[in-house]
Amino acid sequence: MRYHILLLAALALAIATPARATPWTATYEFHAAGLRVLEAEFTFDVDGPQYRLEVHSRSRGLFNVFARNEQTTTVSGRWEGDTPRPERYRVRGSFRGQSRIVEMDFAPDGMPRLGALEPSNAADMREEIPRENLAGTIDALSAVAQLSRIVARTERCEADARMYDARRLTRVLARTIGTEAVPADWREGLRGMALRCEVESVLLAGWRTDQDIERARQPVVTTVWIARPVAEAPPVPLRLELATRWWGRLHGVLTKIERAAP
Repeated sequence: MRYHILLLAALALAIATPARATPWTATYEFHAAGLRVLEAEFTFDVDGPQYRLEVHSRSRGLFNVFARNEQTTTVSGRWEGDTPRPERYRVRGSFRGQSRIVEMDFAPDGMPRLGALEPSNAADMREEIPRENLAGTIDALSAVAQLSRIVARTERCEADARMYDARRLTRVLARTIGTEAVPADWREGLRGMALRCEVESVLLAGWRTDQDIERARQPVVTTVWIARPVAEAPPVPLRLELATRWWGRLHGVLTKIERAAP
């Protein structure tokens, strides 16, 4: 479940398309089984010739007791048209008291180059992914930055990307479902129509050696509703939902959005 929560954190940036070159910060709370399990802050600046994204997540409530987690993920890169070219990807955090570090840069040809990984995939009981399978991959945050450009241009969610985070290789497919009225009980002040999208993620490689591979390969579908929470803000997800194996239905709700500090 932890990986899918972090993937949700990345997807929360997916439709973040600033109306002008102004960084924004959006805050979300994630709940499962009626309990708050995670809080995440997303700062995004994807306009202009370069882009930068940062996600800071931390466990909350009962989940914090059993699986304390705090992590900051950042990526910076440049644009070639609507294609992101990531340059620097970093993860710093801890999970259940264990340090988790990723330092990954991207060569001019786009091939990821791993500088540091803690714990190692061997220590994490995770299979190594052959290098030849990594050609054409990008990190998760760059993938959703690309989706943001697609939505900004087409007002639809169609996208297909292969993502690599130094541990897992995942294929993500996004598609448009339609538009729906925002329910009154989502959050006070949210009104109007929202674009509904589905994002399907499939683990291609990088599973743990103690996992049931067939089960690990099963697609995970996330439903996202996107709109402008206030007139001057960019379109962002108002709500995200997916099914998890252990916690049932997990959902994230936007609680705050504001301009980021310069």
